[in-house]
Amino acid sequence: MYATEEPLAVRVRTHRLYTQPKIDFPAWVLDHVPWRGDETVLDIGCGSGAYVEPACQRLTRGGRLLAGDLSWGMLRDLASKPTPPPLSLFNGDAMRLPLPDGGCDVVLANHMLYHVPHIEAAVAEVHRVLQPGGYLVAATNARDSMQRFITEVEEACRALGHPMKIPPSPARVRFTLENGWPFLRTLFPNVEQDVLASALVFPEAAPAVAYVDSLRHAYEPRLPDELEWQALIGQVERQIRAQTGSPRDEGREREEEREEEREEEREGEYRVAKTSGVFIAQKTLTPASALEA
Repeated sequence: MYATEEPLAVRVRTHRLYTQPKIDFPAWVLDHVPWRGDETVLDIGCGSGAYVEPACQRLTRGGRLLAGDLSWGMLRDLASKPTPPPLSLFNGDAMRLPLPDGGCDVVLANHMLYHVPHIEAAVAEVHRVLQPGGYLVAATNARDSMQRFITEVEEACRALGHPMKIPPSPARVRFTLENGWPFLRTLFPNVEQDVLASALVFPEAAPAVAYVDSLRHAYEPRLPDELEWQALIGQVERQIRAQTGSPRDEGREREEEREEEREEEREGEYRVAKTSGVFIAQKTLTPASALEA
């Protein structure tokens, strides 16, 4: 699912362009940290690098960012982009971080802990590499966030003669806003949570269909053998177009005709409710470090 950045990039781009109310989510997450500017920051599970630039922008006094991912494909794609100078990339497993004890001021573990086989082991590693007083920042979703996409896929299966329930993905059950607390509080007595409710609002069908299609590697293994993905995504497209009034893409029309279509599409927006948030966990200060502070 994360062999290359493209499917994830589709989702990141979709959230950036179609979220209402408009918000810079990575900036919102990072603003929960009281930055000095000289921190050593670890971004584990960095993926396509959504937090790289905004984190580097906050390191104004000689700080540095270490961005690691288990996927070589993700790192290769990220390395091919122009990146800020305080950035270093590495291949790493969140359960076995190749870093010394107490070497980080801030650890970012955003939208990734639900993928780790043993979440407790990853949290323990984060706790180990943080210095006393350091922060773990862990963004995630509510369990029912973007449920409409799941419902759309299930309705498409039913319409194609293969009624089924789509089992919840790890992202929807393993580390969510509802159940993330116990994983953190064992080692981090000081944990706060902030929640942000919003929605993806699509004026036309194409970007919504592209988002569902980007999840192919998560959904396809759950389908019956006789149901091909292209047939399913075609049915999803028909369903969403019926709800938005979007015409099929059959070449560009003249600009005045496209403007008329846009007006029609605004009347049938496709809305997907979502709830995201962030846990901020601070490592307890030791008596000595408390005196130094």
